[in-house]
Order: sequence, then structure tokens, then C-alpha cells
Amino acid sequence: MAEVPDLLTVEESASVLRIGRTLAYQLAQESLATSGVRGIPCRRVGRLLRVPSRELAEFIGGPITWPPVTPAAVVELDSHRDQPAVRSPRSTTPRTRRTTRRTPEQTALPFTG
Repeated sequence: MAEVPDLLTVEESASVLRIGRTLAYQLAQESLATSGVRGIPCRRVGRLLRVPSRELAEFIGGPITWPPVTPAAVVELDSHRDQPAVRSPRSTTPRTRRTTRRTPEQTALPFTG
């Protein structure tokens, strides 16, 4: 395991807590509003929010695992070959906007005479 940084981003602390990014920012804002009484402990560094890793460890009541545990990628296997299924990538050609042909009456402005 790698060493935990002293300051984490709110998104990194969300992955440590295994919560969503939006909830983590709400809890960080709650901590700022209540002077650290409730929510994820955080500090402003200029315009950025940072979470001290020591305070986050106290908040959760245990050590922080770093890097945060993320769910393993799901790989589909072909049932008859036990090999990863090959999927064709989506088309990379840009979609063009369809234009409709208009008659001169449709393109003329109604107030011109």
C-alpha cells in the first residue's frame, strides 16, 4: 500500500468513504458551515477544498486504505470460449445535421412585401 497524502481532494475522500461525489461535496460544505462540527472535515486552500487525511481517519474511526479501493472492472466472457467478448466500437464518424429543403415561400420573411 502507498502512503496516504496529507491532503486529499473531496473526490478522493469520497472514494475512501465509498460515497458519491455530490454527497461528499455536500458534507464538505456542511463542515464549513458548522465550523467542523458536522460533515467531512475540510479546509479551504485558496478556492479549493482539501480534506486532511489525519482528520478523515479520525472521522471514520480507523486507518485510510490508499489508494482507495475501487470495484473491479467487469469483463464479460464468451460462454463457449472463456475469452473476453469482443465488441465493435461505436462509429467515430460525426453525425451530420439533416437539412430540409425549403421552398422560396418558406424562406421569405412574412413582413416583406
